[in-house]
Amino acid sequence: MNLYTASSPLTAQLGVEESESVAPLFEASLAEFLGGLAVIVVVTVVTWAIRRRRQGVRRYTLLNSTDADGNPVLHVTTRLAGTVIRRDVGRGPERFELTSSPMGDGTYVAEPLDRYL
Repeated sequence: MNLYTASSPLTAQLGVEESESVAPLFEASLAEFLGGLAVIVVVTVVTWAIRRRRQGVRRYTLLNSTDADGNPVLHVTTRLAGTVIRRDVGRGPERFELTSSPMGDGTYVAEPLDRYL
């Protein structure tokens, strides 16, 4: 055993060059890696689509807004919480932000944005 083989990596001790062992290993595992990555992407997209469809239709009560009869103004939509909508509530068009906070009557809260400025 000479000094070169004692201090060299295991591949050199076995008589295998590094360029011969690394390239085939990388090429052989590339297909499995890309397949696993594709599965992760597909599962993520399907999960996102299912969650988006489950939300369905929501009814929102526009806070501090009443119609001509004095009833609270309701807005029915499929949009997600955090969306800003624009509605004419008698005093002109106003912006409301849809929230995920439920009220006691089964509707969700839509907070006015332009009144607090």
